[in-house]
Amino acid sequence: MDRANLRSLIRMACLGLVFLPFLSCDQPLPIGDDERYQAYPGFPYSLMATLIGNGEPGRSAFGIEPLETRLYQPQDVTVGPDGRPYILDWNNHRILVLDNHKVQPSVGTGELGPAHPGRALDIALDHPTHISFDPQGRMVIAAWHNSKILRYDLGTGQVETIAGTGERGYTGDGGPATEASLNLPVATAFDGSGRMFIADQANQCVRVVETDGTIRRYAGNGRQGFSGDGGPATEARLYAPVGQSAQPTGRIALDAAGNLYIADTYNHRIRMVDTDGIITTIAGMGSIGLGAGGYAGDEGPAVSAVLSSPSDVAVDSEGNLFIADSGNHCIRRIDRDGIITTLIGQAEEPGYGGDSDHPKWARLRGPSGIGLDDRDNIFIADTFNHRLRVAYKGVIKLD
Repeated sequence: MDRANLRSLIRMACLGLVFLPFLSCDQPLPIGDDERYQAYPGFPYSLMATLIGNGEPGRSAFGIEPLETRLYQPQDVTVGPDGRPYILDWNNHRILVLDNHKVQPSVGTGELGPAHPGRALDIALDHPTHISFDPQGRMVIAAWHNSKILRYDLGTGQVETIAGTGERGYTGDGGPATEASLNLPVATAFDGSGRMFIADQANQCVRVVETDGTIRRYAGNGRQGFSGDGGPATEARLYAPVGQSAQPTGRIALDAAGNLYIADTYNHRIRMVDTDGIITTIAGMGSIGLGAGGYAGDEGPAVSAVLSSPSDVAVDSEGNLFIADSGNHCIRRIDRDGIITTLIGQAEEPGYGGDSDHPKWARLRGPSGIGLDDRDNIFIADTFNHRLRVAYKGVIKLD
């Protein structure tokens, strides 16, 4: 077997897609010799791979090989409670799932439409942007251009609206979330109590739906700009793109303690709202506005680093924060000491490459979404490469 085919088998085995009795994927393992796929010191990820996508934008029939499938600007990826990766095929208005080594439909007809409730495969969506799962294991979809939040019960196959009327605007605080107006809701996240947070992109804020179904503003005062650090999050300014041609961005995540992280895209910063409702910048500095970002600061404090249009954030099981630094075409990590590092991608060098090699040598093109599985493998919506990619954590060892 040649080295390329061996690498392909290693990739599939370590993701649980095939079984190889001669291979172990223990985590962590000591740095090995030249016969192992190694994690560099300080870089715990050792193998890069493409899971879905041939790189050509478009649409494919279902049931074909994942690497022969066409995606069209995938925006997000989430690993479900069932361990399967779900990918948001943005310009095809649908959600796909990698199931039994084949790409299958999960939600959406693939045609643009109003996102009326009903059977998951009968719903026509309009550019959905994010997938999460609530504490009960139900899929929650940010139906972006529909200005709704949908919930999909995988057991019954039915989808219902849980926030938003479908009319773009800002109304409804203090009342039922289903009677509120949203404006390009781009992402959701859940805390340990089951509260749902909504990144309400064009309204320049984050809203929260309490467990009784009422909605209120949680962060952002509704005006574009940068302000508010050290004070109440509801008085701060955030800066997300708006308009019909705006890119979806400004996603959110929560850690185990209940702190909320916001990809404050056009401020080129990551903001954190603590459990007392106080907002601070934890990464990024410099100018604000489209095109004002840059790249600097690796191996130093994240608050002194420079980012470029970060679009997504995720927290791993150890409390590290990952950033889709989209304008820099890379994935960066802030460790628990507040130090930032580029883990995946050649910063400021967009392209496609690096599969079956170490993730630090990979090339990405405008990655928009990131997701983690229960082993902290990183799944990447490599948006403008029209692919779903993964960086495997740990050192892969041949026995």
